[in-house]
Amino acid sequence: MTEAALQIEARPSQVYVALYDRLPHPGLGTVQEFALDIGISASAPIVLTDVVWRVFDENDHVSLVRQRLGEAAMEELTRGQFGVAPGLGLVLPRCYFLEQGAQPLSRLRISVAGFEAATRVGVSASLDVPLVYPQQRAKIHLPFADGTWWAITGNDWTSPHKAEPVSWPFAYDFVRLGAEGRTFAGDGRSNLDHYSFGQPVTAPAGGKIVLVRDDMPDQAPGEALDADAIADDPTRLAGNVVVIGHGYSEFSYLAHLQAGSITVEEGQMVKRGEQVAAVGNSGHSPGPHLHYHFQEGPSLFVDRGVPVQFYNFKAVGDLVERATIPSRMIVNPA
Repeated sequence: MTEAALQIEARPSQVYVALYDRLPHPGLGTVQEFALDIGISASAPIVLTDVVWRVFDENDHVSLVRQRLGEAAMEELTRGQFGVAPGLGLVLPRCYFLEQGAQPLSRLRISVAGFEAATRVGVSASLDVPLVYPQQRAKIHLPFADGTWWAITGNDWTSPHKAEPVSWPFAYDFVRLGAEGRTFAGDGRSNLDHYSFGQPVTAPAGGKIVLVRDDMPDQAPGEALDADAIADDPTRLAGNVVVIGHGYSEFSYLAHLQAGSITVEEGQMVKRGEQVAAVGNSGHSPGPHLHYHFQEGPSLFVDRGVPVQFYNFKAVGDLVERATIPSRMIVNPA
């Protein structure tokens, strides 16, 4: 009889780590974050008993241990599935890690254990996932020309972008604030109520337009996107988009743009600060906002997202030469 076997896969297979050691205010301590999905498959029905994650630093010392042991933990972790069935497998989504300090990390070891359902013979497997620190070369500026903007999501665990660990783990959503500090006037039920809607979107650095999509309507605030609109192409979740290549495999992805507002074409060269579109509410979007992320290629959900630092902006009124923008920080172009 062939022994049952477990197999682990990571998505992505090599994980980028964001090191937040340049922040607008010294009181915000250095942290590191990364996210991934884990897939588990088996050659026979397996009941899981524990999952352990170990993060190793550059000296191969264990820096962080996270473990889920026992039936109650497995019920929560697997959402009641408990086991792994051949041909179906099990996904552990949005495995998120936030580590204090600046000690470089080298790998994540994932260990899974359980027993074969029929024989109760123990089985286990492990996988080492490389942790990599990308080096940004482009000088990225805020993708809008003026005004006061609020980074409503960004570099922490509360961001729903972490649910897509390939392209979106380090993505930002920006909304413009009005004079009274609100994001919209009136009841906000119309896109025109929102201070973001129709605001110019500018190239955050010079480069070449490599992708344009401008065939999706703006949704009403709070209106769900019709599933048929993305049935054949999940990248349409991002709505109307402009993607700019900056060289060195660095790309800016600007999304949820206003229908009919895109002013550039694929192949066109643009300068930093040049208007490329306007803020909209297209695609899967709860309300008018600008989605921005930095990635290593033009293809959403294929090319990996990369941590980004912004240059020459104001954070809560203070001039910042270069830094990561923390979630929920209020910023202005310098």
